[in-house]
Amino acid sequence: MAAILGGVVLASSMAACAAGGDAAFLPGPGYAEVDVDALDGEAYYTPARFPDMAGSVFLPDADLAAPVRAMLLVESREGLLPHARYRVTYQLTSAADDPDLTRSHVEVTRFNLGPAFRESLLDSVPAEHLAGPEEFGVGPDVSWRFEMSPMRAMTAGIDRASRKELSVAEAAAMDCLGVPCNGQASADGPQGAWTPQDAPSLPVKYRLSIDESPNPARVVEELLAVMGEDAEQPTGFVAGSPRLVFVVSANAEGQDLMTTALGRNSVVFDDEIGTMWVRSLQMPGLPVDISTFMQPRE
Repeated sequence: MAAILGGVVLASSMAACAAGGDAAFLPGPGYAEVDVDALDGEAYYTPARFPDMAGSVFLPDADLAAPVRAMLLVESREGLLPHARYRVTYQLTSAADDPDLTRSHVEVTRFNLGPAFRESLLDSVPAEHLAGPEEFGVGPDVSWRFEMSPMRAMTAGIDRASRKELSVAEAAAMDCLGVPCNGQASADGPQGAWTPQDAPSLPVKYRLSIDESPNPARVVEELLAVMGEDAEQPTGFVAGSPRLVFVVSANAEGQDLMTTALGRNSVVFDDEIGTMWVRSLQMPGLPVDISTFMQPRE
């Protein structure tokens, strides 16, 4: 009971200091608002993205958590890159006068690591034997913001959305849980005794892999599932300090296909645990390796 009360006190204080703070989230500095009706139409609901879509009267993504659905929406608009990093932030909030009235604030930022990856290979591969830039991925560093809430049998319906292309300087300045977002090195979290976890058993709602690599949306879904129900408890909105951060690095370094991910929950409803970390590693043909680390509350 003490742990729950401690979490409630923490959430209440956050809500008090963030009253009205979510108004600054969207569209956001430099972002252009996007027509939400154009986001989840026929170009989004395709058999390639949702293979079992025809077998149900319900929308295939109706039950997906907001950050997972946001990842799929970004993929449908921007496409996938062979070498990329995704920084996903997620804050689930509730109205002060109605705790059941929730809203999700999600930011998905994708960094194209293809040019840097190709450049790194020039040290060992002659330029005339190296594939062209298009083989490593061509596309901007881009960021999307979504405000989502339950509507029409949809867990994360889109209320508003905005988009922004990042400059080189903006991309270089962004932090991905301890490493530069546009660099090849991937963050692996704090040092300490990490605890291995079983991979979560999740329903299949969309394509799970693309070109032998896991779908980045699925990686985020797995990290969120390992964090458990605690991560789905609403808190107050704090501008610039998202509660949940996920970083997914797809084939960022080395020539083997490998996807690594790191997630952080900075508001844990527990008197002793201050921050929960989850990390994963996936390679073709091998089971996912997932572990957790609990940082004590200071």
